[in-house]
Amino acid sequence: MDSRSRLLYWLFDASRGGPTRLRIIRSLSFKPVNMRQLSLSLELDYKTVQGHITILLENGIVYQLKSGYGAPYFINSEWEDNDYFKKIIMGDYDGKNRTKKD
Repeated sequence: MDSRSRLLYWLFDASRGGPTRLRIIRSLSFKPVNMRQLSLSLELDYKTVQGHITILLENGIVYQLKSGYGAPYFINSEWEDNDYFKKIIMGDYDGKNRTKKD
């Protein structure tokens, strides 16, 4: 496993907040939105979303074109070639080191 895949593993699988970060990433893969919109659509507390977004920003998974309230978050295109990230985005991964059963 390369270092980028290891980082993704830690963010989405090995840490307690992984399943929530998965929900955030999947939501952003459909449409870039701001933190308030994320918290409403995912039915999560604003501060919860804020904490997870901060972690994703610090690790280069998401970015903002401009800073400030209301600015949308985007998934960093650098991750598009990573197979582990593709698996996460496709939705067949639930953040608990196993795939969903049909």
